[in-house]
Amino acid sequence: MITEVCQSCGFPLIEANRGHNRDLSLSNDYCRNCFDNGEFKDHSLSLHQLEVDLLERAEKHNEISLEEAQDIIKILPHLKRWRMSNF
Repeated sequence: MITEVCQSCGFPLIEANRGHNRDLSLSNDYCRNCFDNGEFKDHSLSLHQLEVDLLERAEKHNEISLEEAQDIIKILPHLKRWRMSNF
């Protein structure tokens, strides 16, 4: 079974944590931590900043394991938000 992931941060995307589009419908692509009211919450976030944040969450805050952080970092460049920024 393939788990859907937020196309910005790479975390699992489930009904309960989906962001909202401008029309208040649930986003099919982004979680509420990254996306609300049809736009990204942090417009200045870079891929590098997100990678650093993930490692910090693993090493300092124990929110995720280091292995989970590294696995997410590997997929980030392939996610919709970051593919679009390469144009």
